[in-house]
Amino acid sequence: MFRSLYSGVSGMSAQITNLDVIGNNIANSSTVGFKAGRVTFSEMLTQTIRGATRPVSGGMGGTNPQQIGLGTRVGSIDTIFNQGNFQTTGMKTDLAIQGNGFFILNDGTSSLYSRAGVFGLDSQSILVNPATGWRVQGVMADSMGNIGTGPLTDIFIDPGLVMPASASTDVQLMGNLDSSSDSTGSITESRIFMASADGTDRLTAMSGMGNGPLGLSAGDVIQLNGTGGGLPLGVSTFTVADDSTLQDLVSWLNRSMTTARQNVAFAIDSDGAVQITNNTGQDLIGVSLSSGGLAAFNSNFLFEPTITAGQTARTNELRSYAAESDLLSNLYDSNGRPLDIDTSNPAASLTLGGAVGGTPVTDHTMAINAASTLGDVMRDLQFTLGINSNPVVLNDTGQIIVTGEVGGDFALSGLSVRETGVSNPVLEGAFSFTQTQAATDAQVFSLATTVYDSLGAEHTVAFSFEKIPDQNEWTWTATMEGGETILSGGSGRVAFADNGALTSYTFDDGSGALTFQPQANGTEGAANVVLNLDFGEAGTLTGLTQFEGTGAMQSIADGYGAGNLLDFSIDRNGVIIGIFSNDTTQDLARIGLAQFTNQEGLSRVANNTYRISGNSGLPLETFAGEGNAVAFLSGALENSNVDLAKEFTDLIVAQRAFQANSRVISTADQMMQELVNMVG
Repeated sequence: MFRSLYSGVSGMSAQITNLDVIGNNIANSSTVGFKAGRVTFSEMLTQTIRGATRPVSGGMGGTNPQQIGLGTRVGSIDTIFNQGNFQTTGMKTDLAIQGNGFFILNDGTSSLYSRAGVFGLDSQSILVNPATGWRVQGVMADSMGNIGTGPLTDIFIDPGLVMPASASTDVQLMGNLDSSSDSTGSITESRIFMASADGTDRLTAMSGMGNGPLGLSAGDVIQLNGTGGGLPLGVSTFTVADDSTLQDLVSWLNRSMTTARQNVAFAIDSDGAVQITNNTGQDLIGVSLSSGGLAAFNSNFLFEPTITAGQTARTNELRSYAAESDLLSNLYDSNGRPLDIDTSNPAASLTLGGAVGGTPVTDHTMAINAASTLGDVMRDLQFTLGINSNPVVLNDTGQIIVTGEVGGDFALSGLSVRETGVSNPVLEGAFSFTQTQAATDAQVFSLATTVYDSLGAEHTVAFSFEKIPDQNEWTWTATMEGGETILSGGSGRVAFADNGALTSYTFDDGSGALTFQPQANGTEGAANVVLNLDFGEAGTLTGLTQFEGTGAMQSIADGYGAGNLLDFSIDRNGVIIGIFSNDTTQDLARIGLAQFTNQEGLSRVANNTYRISGNSGLPLETFAGEGNAVAFLSGALENSNVDLAKEFTDLIVAQRAFQANSRVISTADQMMQELVNMVG
């Protein structure tokens, strides 16, 4: 009976402890980084009334021991380090740990460990827990932003930190240079010049006297029509080839005569007409040449309806495209009209003129005579216009082609050839020129980039690219927009393959780099700036390219001016990154992390922190992201991992257990009272 009293008392005592732990959990359900506790119970020492006996062979069997427990006691109070949920705060100095580990804090004498990452900067710009002033431990970066693995120390964010200037050393140039950016010269062409046809002229390039080209093409078939004495003049046909000449046609006509018509003869006269001579003694009726539906040919190859015996008849005069060697006196315009130049006059001359770049040239007077040719006029026209690089030529269709020097400054206009002192509208019309290509300057592509000297001063370098005519090559020039002086490497060339990829780039002075003096007089104090120019890798499309069509030109230069610390951020690995006014960043420090072999063995102390104990093991001081699957979340806090639903359930269980233990005591008391009453 007395044992039950003590068991009830021990049970009530144990449940009070359990209630204390549950109450603490509930109280800290909103505490940042709090880890819930739990209580486990163990049975106290038992009293053995009768020990166990072993079985006897051939006799009695064994018996179990008879034991009575003496109550319960608290076996352990454990800390549950399950991960809590995260809550975003927006404050960059608030940190949450994802994974196992603790922040390391220093109270001035020793280290403490916590999961609560409520941090901020104090008046000395040291990262601390603002509630306690305990300092967050980590490692500081050196002046170059390198973070080592030295001993942990306070983290100091110097608000006056200055990022020193870094002189530029590399400039990367990118973009497309339009392959059609050549400078061009004016191209003008005259109307067609014609001359009397001869036997060497091709049939496919001939015209009639006044109604344009004959229209013959390779494969067309020509037949001879007409009769003599009631019989056909010819029975075969002539098939036109690309190189068939007028003489080939006439020779065929003479071969095609029947035996009875051997005295019919065809020939070419001095005006380019085909003539027929009738020596047969009979009239020839309806003689003509025809080729299918070619009206121009058919109309130009008609003879007189009746050619009497002994008579000679001819077709229209035939024209061919003029050649440079044709005499001026033998030329016709595109309508077959003679130019009507009086070359028999000893004072005859032509006046040649025009304008170059909008400025009229001095008229040139060219003396002409019976031996003057179209080629003579062409050469004098080139001299008059001052064209040196492009000869004036005559194309296959009898047109004079004048190509001026390249560039807008050499644009041709107002070209004219006229008979001096005489009104000759046919000649002037034939020598009227039409522009088929305008003169243009080469398109210049340019871009500018900002670079820095050793003192952090900004300098602007402008690059311009201009295409070399008719080549896959460009010249480039670098200029400075301030008082700087380019010492070397200020110009060169870039070349491209036929697929638009860069093949090479060179410097005109062979220097290999662009070097400039920050100030013309050299008194600024900064060192000369040497820039390695990167136009791209040969054979690739990584830098400059050359395709038809424009493209955005851009450049990337390294270096920067001096900058002041504006702000900082904290990454997943706990690295504090400084953000400077010169748009650069640099590592400032790294927050330390402690891990324990047995984190449940840590001793709780005030302010939601822990200290090492004899069973926690020594801390392993490391960093997040060092192969430990731990990460810091900036701008977030880890909430308490207390499960209120579970705690309320445990609270009810503890209450009922306490009531039950108290009932054991009261029952034992009643029994003792009954015993006393029996004695009385």
